[in-house]
Parts: sequence; structure tokens; C-alpha cells
Amino acid sequence: KMHILRGDTDGALAIYKKAVENFPENSELLSVLGLLYLQMGDTQRAFEHLGNAMTYDPQNTKAIMGAGSIIQDHGDYDVALTKYRVAASVTPESHALWNNIGMCFFGKKKYVAAISCLKRAHYLSPFEWRTCYNLGLAHFDNAPVCERIPLYQRCHQPQT
Repeated sequence: KMHILRGDTDGALAIYKKAVENFPENSELLSVLGLLYLQMGDTQRAFEHLGNAMTYDPQNTKAIMGAGSIIQDHGDYDVALTKYRVAASVTPESHALWNNIGMCFFGKKKYVAAISCLKRAHYLSPFEWRTCYNLGLAHFDNAPVCERIPLYQRCHQPQT
């Protein structure tokens, strides 16, 4: 964890690989290793480790969010929403989860559902710029300009 906090992804990766060799059924270690691979851009290995983590613990929120994100990036929104449904039963107050669900609906061109989910994410974490930005995108296709501008302005304000 110290390597991750210092930004040393390679060092953290080496340690987590060794830990997974010693404890191959530990879903927490597998999910962190998968997220490290995802952070490095190796989605194939990330998906493999996240899938293994979900095999041992089907309600591991970190693994579900990571795998759902990869699936969502590949445009398979229905499968991603299925994964997110499991995560929502475990952590219903996660702004990142509702942000991802909203963007799945946005990808499916279901703008009302997308805006609803993104507003919930914004309620849970009002200073998260990604949620504001995504909410602005969803409003861009569905709302007048007067509702879009304040959302984009919040994205560019410095966080204190």
C-alpha cells in the first residue's frame, strides 16, 4: 500500500504479484492486482485478475467496479449494468458506482435514466468533477444551455 500511495505502481505490482502467488484465493489481493494492471493500461491481465477475485468473492465491490469499467469501455453496457447491479446491493451510496451506471445509460442513449443516476452521484459527492462533467454531457443532448453551463463551470473550479 505504501508503494501505491507513493505512486510507485511497478513496486506495488511486484509485491502484489508475490502476495497473490502466496495467497492465490485472496480476493482482496487479486482485486488490487487487477486494478493496478488496469491503471497501467493492461486490460487483459486486469480483467483476468478481477474475474478471479469475483470467483472467490462475488460481491467484491472493487473487482466488480473494475471489471464493469472494462466491460463498459468495450461498449457492452448491458453486461456492465448487470455487474453494477450486484455492486449497488453491497454499496448503494457509492458516487463512482452511480457515475458509471449513469454513463452506461448515456452510452445506451437513455438520457433520462443517465441524468437521474448522475444526479444521484452528484448528490453523493458534489465536488467530484468527473460527475459534474458527465452530468453536463448528459444534459448536452437533453437540456437547454442554461442547465449545462453551471455544471461545466463546477468542473473547472479549483477544489479546496
